[in-house]
This record gives sequence, C-alpha cells and structure tokens, in this order.
Amino acid sequence: MEKVIFKRAALSAAVVAALVAPGMALAAQDMMSPTYGKSYEAFMEEGKLTGGLFYFQRDRERIDGNPNMGQIGEPGDSNYSPSRHKGKYENNLNHATAQIALNFNSGYAWDVVGLDVGGFGAYDLAVSENHAVNQENEFSFAGRNWGNNAKDGSPEGGFSLSNSALKLKFLDGGITAKGGYTQLYVPGQIGVNWSYQPGTYRGGQVEGNFGGLYLTYAIADEYKSPWYKETQVFSRGKAWHDPFSDANVIDYIHGIAARYTFENGTAVTGSFGQSEGYMDSYHFKLAHKFDALGGLAISYQFYGSETDTKTTLSDGSQLETYDGLAWQQALTAAWNYAQYGFRLEGLWTKAEGAEGNYLPRLTRGYGNSQGANEIWWDSRSDWNANNEKALFFGVTRSLDDLVGAPGWSVGVSGAYGWDIEKGDGTKATNGEDTEWAANFDVSYTVQDGKLKGTLFKLHYTDYNNDITQKGGWTEYPNIFASEKDVKFHIIMPFTIM
Repeated sequence: MEKVIFKRAALSAAVVAALVAPGMALAAQDMMSPTYGKSYEAFMEEGKLTGGLFYFQRDRERIDGNPNMGQIGEPGDSNYSPSRHKGKYENNLNHATAQIALNFNSGYAWDVVGLDVGGFGAYDLAVSENHAVNQENEFSFAGRNWGNNAKDGSPEGGFSLSNSALKLKFLDGGITAKGGYTQLYVPGQIGVNWSYQPGTYRGGQVEGNFGGLYLTYAIADEYKSPWYKETQVFSRGKAWHDPFSDANVIDYIHGIAARYTFENGTAVTGSFGQSEGYMDSYHFKLAHKFDALGGLAISYQFYGSETDTKTTLSDGSQLETYDGLAWQQALTAAWNYAQYGFRLEGLWTKAEGAEGNYLPRLTRGYGNSQGANEIWWDSRSDWNANNEKALFFGVTRSLDDLVGAPGWSVGVSGAYGWDIEKGDGTKATNGEDTEWAANFDVSYTVQDGKLKGTLFKLHYTDYNNDITQKGGWTEYPNIFASEKDVKFHIIMPFTIM
C-alpha cells in the first residue's frame, strides 16, 4: 500500500511541477522589469466570474421499478409476481433538485500563468427517500465519493469543488497546459460525467495547435463524478466488487490524441487510452462538413477496447471484462434546412465477455471515470449490447415563424435496436432481442432582458423492451426494463464580472 501511495504522490507532484515550474521561472525573470506590475494585473483584469442557477425535476417510472422487490422471476420462484408480468409501472426516480454554481477564470499573468477555480452546491427540494435509485439521482450527492455512498439510501445536499487548477500558455496560446483538480478531455478516450456541472479529475493535460494539427495528452490518478463530493482512486471492479483491494486499484489512466483538419472541411482523429494494468482503448474518427445541403456534417467513428487482466470480485472469483477486442462503430449525419434540423445515426456493437456491453470508459464502475464517446441519443438506453445494431433519427423545428417570437423549438426523435445477444453470444429467446424509444422535446430560451440566455426545456421518453421483463439485470446487465421518463430543466446563467 505504501508503494501505491508513493506512486500517486509522485504522479501528482510531477504534474504540478511540470506545469508550475516554467511559469515560476518566467515570473522570476520578469519581476524586476518595469512591465512587471502591468503584466500581473492581467490576471484579474482579464478574469471572469460567472455562474448559474439550475433546477431539474424528474419523474421516471419503470416496470419492476422498486429496487427492494428483487427480480421478477418465473412461476414457482419465491419472488415471482404475476401482476408484474402484466407490465405494471412503478416509481423508479422522482426528485426536484436545485443547484448553484460559481466559477472564476483568471487572465494570464505575464501572459503565461493563470488560475481556474469553481464549485457548486446542490439540494433536493423534493425526493423519494430511502430509495437506492434516488440516492444516486446524479444532480445532488450520493455520498462522499465513489464506492462510499450515503448508507441510509438517501441523497445528500452540500457543496463540492469542481475546479482548482493552474493553467499555462506558451507560443501565443499555441500550447496550453493545466494541472490540479480539473476537467480532462481526450477525443474518444477521456471525458467527464455531467449533471449541470462537470466531473473532476486530479491530473493534468497539455494541448497544442499547429496549423491544422491538434495534439493532446492527459493523465490522472483520481476522479469524481458531479454527484460525489471528493475524488476517488480508479478501480477494475464495480462499486460492489471489492473495488479498493490491491488487486483492483488502478494507479492512473492516461490518453493521447491527434487530429488533423484539412482546408476542405475533412478532419481525421486518432487516439489511444490506457488504464494502468487493465485496459487499452483505441479511437478513430473521419468527419467531413459540406458547404452545401445546409452544412451537412457526416462522420465514421470507431471505439475499441481490450482488457489484459481479470478482475477479482469480492467473493474471490475472477472475470474478464472483454473476451478479445470489444468495439463500437458509428455512422452519423446532421444537417439543417430552413427551420428544421435533422440527425440520422447508426451503431453496431461487439462486446463478447463478462460485461456483455461496450463501455466507453477506461474503468468498469459507472461514475469511477468517464470516456469520450460522442454518441448520445437521450433515449435512456446506451444501445451498446453485444452484437446490437441500432438506429436513431431526430427532427427539431424552430417555432419562431409560428409563435411570432424567437427562442422556441420542438423536437421528436426515435431509436430502435435489434439483434441483442448476451456476452457469451447466446441470442435472446422468443424474439426478445429488440429495444426502442420515442422522444419529445420542447424548449424556450429567453432572448433579451435580465434573464437573457435562460433555458426552459421539457423532455419525455417512452422506452420499451421485452428483454429484461423476465430476467432483470443478471443476463443483460446494461439494459433497463421499460420506462416512461419526464425531465424538466431550467438553466439560468449569469456573469458577475
């Protein structure tokens, strides 16, 4: 254990030293010059203090939605309930949560070094307590950190630091770096979970732009999603699989990426990510944006991962997340015409092994880290089961011409997935290998006045499948039972200075 602690301390010290030392040296050289005072003033004069007020209300019902009732079972099982086989919806998530955030982003002293600091508070105005799902509603706090949820099954209010990082820039901003508690993004590899606030890594990142070429590298040894108050180490296990045993702790994750954008609008991205001693991940993206057809944007995306070691569970048994290379491929298209916007996207996933679905991150446990998969349909499912093919189509329309005032829009969309298999390749029986969802959105953004920029948005999803109604998560661990989900957002940004 002392060796592990030393490694983490050395990693953190190296990141901070690499980022701070150049700025300190330049500051020392400049300290006696006549321009010292003026250069330092830029730190505050170019700084910004911004924030936001947020409100989120959610009412989600799920077939077999009560987590205390166990699985549905089959006739003859002790937990079998005929009424639940008839499609009874039960409350699964019900809360109204408020947040306030404040962020200070300084200018650059001596045109080199700056500081970003931010945090937020969250409080549930209403919530179904003593309910495992509501405890981790993702907008208030589930507990101190990942793997250490509040023990009474209820969420917590409170405050959390989201950002506290030094930042540097060189070569007129062509190279930037940051280190501390911050957000990291490596295309296809490392990202953050979002509620209204982002997750936070303990680590650092360097980025550079050289004409059409973009390069970046990031490394971290701890992370917290925005529904935890403190960062936690990475793990090969899930929260209930003895995640902090010596066999399961991951000392660090890191990723490197390169993207080249051609003058004709074509962009090529490649990246590699790794969690120490556990997973290697690969990403490739080819994208192009046309000047015609409403700015039609298309892309092909590949995400792949393989695990070299087995995870030791709390009972001493071992499992391997993926059997060989797991991957997800995507084709996307988006275009606009008059008041309309269109999206058409397709997915194909292969994830043989114990997990049975493709994880877009470098660790197993949800909220222990986050990947940077760009595909998100706001349709409840991740559409990433083994051998699954899935399609999404959505249309949005601005209502400016109909209501006589700008800021209103509506949208409808749908997703359909088929050919779902278990991780061992077993096909679902009786045709129960599909899932589908229908969505409806309406939003309004205030256009002027003191509330300019405030967003009101209502989202509804009707998600359906027959897969989990008779077996729960034991056979298909990332596919929900059928749900009806209503979400209402108010996002009010403000600027103090």
